[in-house]
Amino acid sequence: MDSKSLTKMAKSLSDPHRLLLLKEIAKGTNRGCADLYEFVPISQPSMSQHLKSLTESGLIETYKEGRNMRLAINDEKLQELTSFLQSLKSN
Repeated sequence: MDSKSLTKMAKSLSDPHRLLLLKEIAKGTNRGCADLYEFVPISQPSMSQHLKSLTESGLIETYKEGRNMRLAINDEKLQELTSFLQSLKSN
């Protein structure tokens, strides 16, 4: 994992709202943006910014389903982050 990618992920994870969003998306119940307001009651512009940060960091993926935007955890990026953290423990 390159340092730029790691920095983006770490920065994205540094916000409590983003952690809550990530936790809900990770439940894997095919979350849409509207579903997340129930768990993280923030304004629509704030929600958009947080989801943009998580997407740009690679931690989540977005895809269209009809008129709705769906969100999912990017398993590959999550594994890269996990491997990096495990390597710190090994040293």
